[in-house]
Amino acid sequence: MKQSVCFLWLSILAFSLPVYADTGVVRSIITTSIQNKEPVSDLQQVSSETTRVYYFTDVRGLNGHRISHRWEYNGKVMAEISFSIEADRWRTWSSKNMLASWTGNWQVTVLDEGGNILEQKQFDYVTKETPEELPDKTEPTGIQN
Repeated sequence: MKQSVCFLWLSILAFSLPVYADTGVVRSIITTSIQNKEPVSDLQQVSSETTRVYYFTDVRGLNGHRISHRWEYNGKVMAEISFSIEADRWRTWSSKNMLASWTGNWQVTVLDEGGNILEQKQFDYVTKETPEELPDKTEPTGIQN
């Protein structure tokens, strides 16, 4: 009987504690928007028509720490945004206003307080493709004599 009661209490305790199998960044996503604290898409390529790009991270087990999002273009740091993590699960994001001329490969890196890399994501910022010129198939209208 004592074993059953002990097992029951251990089971209740185990199921009532939050389970974080991973510590650090468990999700990171490049997107064009955030809605209800979640990214609307997961992109590896973004059109240069998009003027703002977001980097979303879901962080676990780092309550009380700080992380940074470092945005790099062609090896040059374009922005670095620092965040305080205020819970065991913390969703946060940063965004970068983009210029259409900044096409090419971008990298966003998540760093801890010591500058250690926790996560990296890359995306291509690409020029919008223009449709091939279509042959002029204009038909005359009206009555012709």
